[in-house]
Amino acid sequence: MKMPLKTRVSAFITLIIVLISSISTYLFITTHQRSREQGMIARGTALSFALSKAAEDGIINEDLDLLKKASAIIRTPDVVLAEVYSNIWEALDAYPIGRLKEPPHPEAVAHFAKDASPFSVPVRAGRDFYAPILFRPSEDVPESTIGYTRVVLSTAAVQKEIEGIILTNLAVSAAITLFAIISINLLIGRLVIKPIMSLYGSVSLFRDGKLPETDPVLERSADELRELAHEFARVCGSVREKEDRLVESDRRIRSLFERVDHAIFRLDGEGMIIEANGRFREMFGDVQGLCDILIGDKAAPDCLKNAVMDRGLHLEDTAVGNKGKELIIALSLYPDTGPEGSVKGFDGYIIDMTEKKRMEERLIRSQKMEAVGTLAGGMAHDFNNLLTAILGYAEIILSMTKEGDPFNKPATIIYDAAKRGADFGRKILAITRKEKLETKPMDINEVVRSAVELLQRSIPKNIEIVTELKEGIPVIKADASQLQQVIINLAVNARDAMPQGGRLVIETSVVRSETGSPNNLQPATGAAGFIRLSVADTGVGIDTVTQRKIFDPFFTTKEMGKGTGLGLYIVHSIISNHGGYINLYSEPFKGTQFNIYLPVSAGADTDEAVEIVNITGSGTLLVIDDESDVRELCRDMLEPLGYTVMTASSGMAGVNIFREMKDAVRLVILDMVMPKMSGTEVFQALRTISPDVKVLLCSGYSQNGFAGIDELLRSGAVGFIQKPFSRQHIGIAIKKALSCGPEKSES
Repeated sequence: MKMPLKTRVSAFITLIIVLISSISTYLFITTHQRSREQGMIARGTALSFALSKAAEDGIINEDLDLLKKASAIIRTPDVVLAEVYSNIWEALDAYPIGRLKEPPHPEAVAHFAKDASPFSVPVRAGRDFYAPILFRPSEDVPESTIGYTRVVLSTAAVQKEIEGIILTNLAVSAAITLFAIISINLLIGRLVIKPIMSLYGSVSLFRDGKLPETDPVLERSADELRELAHEFARVCGSVREKEDRLVESDRRIRSLFERVDHAIFRLDGEGMIIEANGRFREMFGDVQGLCDILIGDKAAPDCLKNAVMDRGLHLEDTAVGNKGKELIIALSLYPDTGPEGSVKGFDGYIIDMTEKKRMEERLIRSQKMEAVGTLAGGMAHDFNNLLTAILGYAEIILSMTKEGDPFNKPATIIYDAAKRGADFGRKILAITRKEKLETKPMDINEVVRSAVELLQRSIPKNIEIVTELKEGIPVIKADASQLQQVIINLAVNARDAMPQGGRLVIETSVVRSETGSPNNLQPATGAAGFIRLSVADTGVGIDTVTQRKIFDPFFTTKEMGKGTGLGLYIVHSIISNHGGYINLYSEPFKGTQFNIYLPVSAGADTDEAVEIVNITGSGTLLVIDDESDVRELCRDMLEPLGYTVMTASSGMAGVNIFREMKDAVRLVILDMVMPKMSGTEVFQALRTISPDVKVLLCSGYSQNGFAGIDELLRSGAVGFIQKPFSRQHIGIAIKKALSCGPEKSES
């Protein structure tokens, strides 16, 4: 049972006062009693001596009424017995007479047997005094004991007096105690209890989160309590200030904890999640432990063990995200150790690396494509230079022969082969984005039907080809031969995925932007959306790992000699060049579907007017090219058209010829790639000599594939023609170039 402070203080003070009163009363009574006993001994000794003198006369005179002379003594209130004995302790007289035969105290008998001095001994309720009766017959005879006197004094009066003193002391002590308790309670209540209770109230308020105000009771209290109250108020203010700072710091930390883009979490010693921020829940849902997240080579218990051993752990791994989504994560884990070194838990954070890794993969793929493109572009340039002479001279031979002539058939075969080679070169430049697309409005359904006709001859009979082509599909602007190549490449891959036969479905439809479009690609303003071309098979399917690499150049899952790994790479490049994108969906043993999205062309029309141009002309042309075959071909092609052709085998030689013949030269046909002095440098030199010079640029690269061509066209070049070219193409290009700007007068 709890006792109030005031009650405990009062009880303690009461106990002290009672104890002091008791001790003082005891000491006073003991001293008084000792004093009274000493007085009683002195009086009893005197009475017994007086009685012995009175009894001496009676014995000498043989008066048996020995006590009559001491009647005044024996009638004293405190004398309860007076008796006279003979020297042999025979009772001679007593008062009261009824106690005549009462024997003396044994100690007294023993005392007088060896000593004659007075003797006293305490008895019940009194004290027993003995004195000898001495008689000397003459001066010469020593005194002899002729008897003994006995006086018994009662202590009843003394006891009564002591009892009165005790009662008086008790009453006084009680009064003093009561007065002291009341006074001290009032004093303590005002000076101590009230201030302490007020201070207690302030503590209670502060405990409940309220800042206590200054209390007048504390201001009127003792200096020590007032200083204590002031110090407590300062402590409260300091604690509140620190608490506010802690609350603000906790708010900021919590805000950062929730707003940071990383998944932050805390584990217990067993790897179970005890706290996590919103980003963590967004990535992984309501998982319970680290083991529920990690699915890579390292299990969660190993991570915890390694984190303890290395005082921290950093790794990249795969994890199961929310709704089973596979993520690539960077995990950092730190052990939280106690003072004894024991691990209490773990703190950690996770960075979602999935998109970064995919971007790295795309960058690597882009770098591979760029490297392959650079290599293929250089090869295509040299290839086009070779084909220029082959195709051109084959065309010249064909123009000089008729069907049935001995050289007509070989020339035709050479011409057709050269055209196929030129087409192949354009495809190489197309996949490297170094060839300008020959786009025109077209119906994608017609391209599909044309491709299917070719596929019917190469696809096995155990594979069913199904076309589902939407009628009235919008027109797109595309290169028909390249789109046909896309369909054939996808169909060939589908054939290889169905060795036991199956179903190949080619479908067209119109859609808006769908999931998977790069950078949220949207259709052009005013366009109807995208044309979707789907090529699906029922083959073995493609696993997730292979899907990530399927568009990489030279990546193939086929056996050596059965694939180059360029088929899908070419498909991806062609579709990208057309401003579209491609998606892939596949499951192992359930088939694969490629979805190709091509933007619809607003206001396009499939009907194009075919312009017939007269390619004959006149005037002097200067051909600057380091390839002798190309120079000779230009001479042999253009002179029959009416032109005079001069040639130069290098840039410097061409500049020198033009300096001498600038007034006669109507047009310069300039190769862009030459040793020592490039086409750009030659162009600048020609413009220095004659600012009005007309220059037709020529290269085995396409206009988009050579960075300097567009710049020179903006600087004043009148046109561009790509190798290999036919007589018709170069003739048209020359006519257009000569029609640009002022004409030179012929000399």
